[in-house]
Amino acid sequence: MAWRGAVLAATAALGLLLALPPAPLRGLQERIFDPLPRPADSRGIVVIDIDAEDEAGQVWTRAATARLVARLAQAKPRVIGIDMLIAGDCDGPAARDLAKALQDQPAVMGLLLSDTPGPSLPPARLGQTGPLPLWPAAGAEPPCPQFAAQDWAVMALMGDPDATVRHVPVAVAVGAEALPGLAVAIAARAERVLPLIGPAGLRLGAKTFPLEAGSLRFAPSRPADWPLRTLPAAAVLAGQALPPKDAVVLIGSSLPERGGLRPSATSPVMPSVQILADAVAGLRAGQMPQRPGWAPVVEGGFVGLAGLLTLLMLLRLSPSRATAAAGMLAALWAGAATFLTRGGLLIDPVLPVVALALILLTALLGRAAALARAERVLRDRMGQLLPPTLVSRLAAQPRLMRLEGETREVTALFTDIEGFSAATSAMGAVEMVARLDAYFALTCAIVLRHGGMIDKLVGDSVHALFNAPLDQPGHEAAALACAAEILAATKVFARENNGFGITRIGVECGPAVLGDVGFGTRIDYTAHGPAVNLAARLQEANKALGTRICIGPALAARVPGLVPLGETELRSFGRLALYTLKA
Repeated sequence: MAWRGAVLAATAALGLLLALPPAPLRGLQERIFDPLPRPADSRGIVVIDIDAEDEAGQVWTRAATARLVARLAQAKPRVIGIDMLIAGDCDGPAARDLAKALQDQPAVMGLLLSDTPGPSLPPARLGQTGPLPLWPAAGAEPPCPQFAAQDWAVMALMGDPDATVRHVPVAVAVGAEALPGLAVAIAARAERVLPLIGPAGLRLGAKTFPLEAGSLRFAPSRPADWPLRTLPAAAVLAGQALPPKDAVVLIGSSLPERGGLRPSATSPVMPSVQILADAVAGLRAGQMPQRPGWAPVVEGGFVGLAGLLTLLMLLRLSPSRATAAAGMLAALWAGAATFLTRGGLLIDPVLPVVALALILLTALLGRAAALARAERVLRDRMGQLLPPTLVSRLAAQPRLMRLEGETREVTALFTDIEGFSAATSAMGAVEMVARLDAYFALTCAIVLRHGGMIDKLVGDSVHALFNAPLDQPGHEAAALACAAEILAATKVFARENNGFGITRIGVECGPAVLGDVGFGTRIDYTAHGPAVNLAARLQEANKALGTRICIGPALAARVPGLVPLGETELRSFGRLALYTLKA
């Protein structure tokens, strides 16, 4: 069927679309993934937020930063990460004080990338085992030279095509040297390991993180979580707060004017130092979310397999059961994908389900269209055998027709063309078929007009039933009126066709068994009973009686005013009183 081909085409197209997603589709998937991965536990990480003023209410200066670092050093932090560039005025007292405060502290200082080559940089604490697609930069703007004893790392955060920051750099190729990203460098110092990058990904001690184009995804926390790990820098200077011992301390600012706000999956204005905290927490916990390269193939494969199963179920089950089964498939996928994605393995829980829904919709619409076409064909076919009003009733209430068999009162009407054998020998085949078609069109239309059912056409005979397959009040009178009209119409037909079409009719009523009879694909809905057989004998009796319409005794008992023909011997029925219509 055509609809099956449409379902297969939709399945193949949607499966390939997900297996080889274009950029717009990948962007949509990123927005689906945004709220799903769980952020890593950031306990043991403290963010120090520098505001516009220090503890004395004065404008924040580098001298305040120096005092802040000296104060933080008292807590013996595990590592201090500085998410801000300390450059310029490097010979001033504030720079010297800051360098003194950082002396002997495990610190990582941020640098900025530049479009132009800059000064040479000290060796980075980074191991590399092969070429990688690292972010490139022509140069960098480093901190003041007196901080060269500390680790330097790149603060850059690059947004996706929609400007949302979802990744942090593992390392950046600055000229000929590879520098680690700030989150990687801080996590490595906190774990006291050397970060190692290679084709297998980033290795921190025993943990390995697969890379995505030289970067790592991070699971962003929500704004409500930030205050739980954040201390105001002024409060630290005032002695009102201090990080716990051995904490990972990150210094940055949430002020818009300091340029550290970035759009993330959880906030359009997430401070870069909070992004840094989430990335460091994920690296230390080994819980960085990742979108494996095989994920699109699995998603497309699921759509292809589920689409084929949906088609198979629609061919074998009812639409409601097939839809329920497809819904279960979709629910299982969505549940499993959500569970994995919440754990950090990003498998799309939405678009494969949407694709399966589109396949199911295509299949249901195609199947409905095919059934509608079949119904139209069936209606047309039934319209040749039953009155239009009866066809409409059966289409609306199919159970009215009990095809398994039933006994009901019927009036049977049988016709026969007088001299048909002689007429066929005198006519050619083409002419005979054409005249017979015209004859049946005339007589069958009259039967249907009087509410009768065309049971079958046998040779030149019409076998009709009244009060079947549904109840027809007054079916006896309707059958006699039909017989009278057929007789009158065929007389006119015979005059116009060289005498072909003069008709003899037998009519009788009584109980009959109706239902489907046959075998395999050869099934016939018909009636069986003495009244039906007698109607055939009555049609034949017209020859001996010289009549055109012969009516049986049971029908005559129900319809008054008929003309008696006397008793006649009929084969298999004995002597019966027969009747005909008034002239």
